[in-house]
Amino acid sequence: MRELRRRAGMSQAELAGPELSASYVSLLETGRRVPSPKVVAQLAERLGVTPRSLQKEDTGLPERTGDEVAGNRSMADPGRFDLVGLLLKARKTEEEGAPATAAGQLTAILDTYGDDPHRDVLWEVRWSLARLHHRNGRADESRRLLLHLFDDEYTRSSAERLERVALRLAELGLGNGSLPDGLRFAHVAWTLAEPLQEASVAVRAGTVLVNACAWGGYRDWGREVAEALVARISDEIPWAQRSAAYRESARLCLLNDDYAQARTWFECALEQTDPQQDINAWAEAQYYLAIAEFLLDEGLDERAVERVARARPVIEVIGRTNMLVHLAVLEGHLALRRGEHDRARLMADAAVEAGSWPAVHEVGVNLLWTARIYRALGDTSTAATVYRRAAELCEQGGAMHFCAYAWRELAELPTAQSPMDEADRARRPARNPTH
Repeated sequence: MRELRRRAGMSQAELAGPELSASYVSLLETGRRVPSPKVVAQLAERLGVTPRSLQKEDTGLPERTGDEVAGNRSMADPGRFDLVGLLLKARKTEEEGAPATAAGQLTAILDTYGDDPHRDVLWEVRWSLARLHHRNGRADESRRLLLHLFDDEYTRSSAERLERVALRLAELGLGNGSLPDGLRFAHVAWTLAEPLQEASVAVRAGTVLVNACAWGGYRDWGREVAEALVARISDEIPWAQRSAAYRESARLCLLNDDYAQARTWFECALEQTDPQQDINAWAEAQYYLAIAEFLLDEGLDERAVERVARARPVIEVIGRTNMLVHLAVLEGHLALRRGEHDRARLMADAAVEAGSWPAVHEVGVNLLWTARIYRALGDTSTAATVYRRAAELCEQGGAMHFCAYAWRELAELPTAQSPMDEADRARRPARNPTH
């Protein structure tokens, strides 16, 4: 551990991080303390190696005497240290704000050492490169590397590694327009994580699976996972994970018309969210809670309007398209409820004109709600256009549950004002939206 730390240019305090102390790291390096598995995992992550590689029986290094530690390194495996040193150098480059350069360094490692026997280190190189590709907007390259890792024997020899890769593939699918992939890999991650003793791992995997079930229309399955997920939440789970778990569980209820439970869990999400730590999550919890209060239809419109007023300035500063569209759709429906038809149209137009984002299933569902505004305003021609686009995007993204809703509601528009051609009729699925 000391050798890896020095090669990374880290002090004992830097390796200790906020969880440990420099003196404790010193005791570990001199063999006077035995770390817990949790501490080993923390140190390994900072050093860019796997937890097992810090254990004597799996380091790839022979036992060394005190003299060898002090100066004679002839018995050490230089290939392993070279690899780890290059990996740490790339990670340091990323931390210094040059992710593209770091990705180039990691690619060079694979080109040079691709057949090196130290599979654990190369595994971390590929993992880091996949993460950087995603950060640099190269989702296809990230997915290719992750799929390689998913099928790798070294990955499959550990449930922890397989869960880690499956979870990232699920998140990538949900964020980049492949809901079926997201659902598939989220299921794998949850199946592997749910039995584990590490509650935070299970909560993270369960949160992604609930998200996939929500957009995929798997009401019963999603609710079962959501309840198991919420039951695992405790103060030991980081607040950001607690907030996300409540938020995704609530969104599943929202998309499946259980507005009372959605409101309860959105309130929990908001309680767990610290706006000074994550203003994005705070704003998202505010407008989703406003949606739940609006849909409850219990005279909570004014409260919903107040929440929107709090969230809007933050969302405008953040500038994320999906959040702006969510908010515009909500404000359009609030305006309808208040009889402000001009403002409702303005918000609907803003939602349509805002553009799209990679999660096409999410874009499609938002257009479905936007089409409902035009339908309520009596503009069946525009509503029909938006319904068709919503159906196409929901189908493209794999959200067939909502695709069926869009086609059904399109069919129910007055045909005299909004004729459907034969192609539309042929593509329209059964009326039951659960199929």
